[in-house]
Amino acid sequence: MCSHEVCNAVQARIAKEGPPNISRRGFLRLGGLTAAGLAVASVGGLPSRRIAAHDIAEIVDLSHVFSTNVPTYTLGQVPVRKDQVTVAKDGFYIQEWAFPEHCGTHVDVPAHFIADGQTADDYPVGNLVGTAVVIDISAKAADDADAVVTADDIMAWEAANGEIPEGAIVCMYSGWESRWSDAEAFRNADADGMQHYPGFGADAAEFLVSERAIHGVAVDTLSQDPGNSAAFPVHYSILGAGLIGIENIANLAKIAGKKATIITGLPRWEKGSGGPARVLALVEG
Repeated sequence: MCSHEVCNAVQARIAKEGPPNISRRGFLRLGGLTAAGLAVASVGGLPSRRIAAHDIAEIVDLSHVFSTNVPTYTLGQVPVRKDQVTVAKDGFYIQEWAFPEHCGTHVDVPAHFIADGQTADDYPVGNLVGTAVVIDISAKAADDADAVVTADDIMAWEAANGEIPEGAIVCMYSGWESRWSDAEAFRNADADGMQHYPGFGADAAEFLVSERAIHGVAVDTLSQDPGNSAAFPVHYSILGAGLIGIENIANLAKIAGKKATIITGLPRWEKGSGGPARVLALVEG
């Protein structure tokens, strides 16, 4: 997600409430991940379960194809591409692209919403890997486009599967990706321009940040917050805690209920607020 609407909403919130308060856990993630943080990223930041190559039964691509017609948070922000050189003319092939950081399957890092938050070039790599936890809300999303993952949904998942493991990436599966080929249907804006699609509820995000040591969240829609949100509390909670938010993730139904590790390939560009990503799931046999 990325638009002037978001900028205006964020500026209005800051003017009314001041800069976001970051929890001690968030402060340690954002500011304390220097030399000690590198150790966390390279050792403790990774999922505690180690997967041997022979244990991997399948690799699932959780990314949509990045193209010039991907759905975007704001109309008119679609990527643009052209051939810079071609094999026929020049002997080799290179494309030239122009696009916002937040389009296609992509990652939000703290700097996207948090002043002085970590940027893509110095974000700890350990947080880009995590145990997949897929929470299925597709049934209620089919009836209500504004459905959200609630704290109760998380509790129900844990009752069936055990506590969310440390270092998890908690994914919302709403089934919304079935609309991906139709950008208008994917944005699902009403006559007033308000978008309607599922996301995480504020209570769920706060629970995950305060009660579970996760690495981030992922959604199969345009935003961590539901489309009808104007205050973006989930972005503030997740990114304010130094975590990642993956948006427009794909193929979660293929890994739901399975043991899998998510690996997120985030471009390490200078001062990035996030960026398009190739997201893979290593599924255990």
